[in-house]
Amino acid sequence: MNPLFETYNQIMCTMEADYHDAAVRLGLSDSAFNILYTLYIEGSGCNQSRLYKKSGMARSTVNSAIRQMEKKGWLYLVPGEGRNTKVEVTDEGRAVMDRTVARIVAIEKKLFDAYTETEAETLIRLNRQFEQGLRRSIEEL
Repeated sequence: MNPLFETYNQIMCTMEADYHDAAVRLGLSDSAFNILYTLYIEGSGCNQSRLYKKSGMARSTVNSAIRQMEKKGWLYLVPGEGRNTKVEVTDEGRAVMDRTVARIVAIEKKLFDAYTETEAETLIRLNRQFEQGLRRSIEEL
């Protein structure tokens, strides 16, 4: 196997482990972390179906995690347009987001801002190219 590919793959796996470690250190399950992170980026009132797509988690996992967070008073659901359901963040949920995922986003932003504009554009271009190629290849399976 190509050593550069092995290194890339190892970096991707390590980053996944880093996000898991962040969730654990912040007292969140991986699914709660991913949902709160997505809501932090997308904003309260995000369609539940968008959470499935953006978080990369299974519908059943998202639904189960949302139910748990509803019980904690962090989120609530409201009807959206058609069959869509919107996920709203409560004041308590916003406080949890500020103590947890907002800190991770701040770290990510600080690291990203350390790149030159050219480096950032290259990183985005290459990652987008990889993701699009991966998606097309998977659709052909």
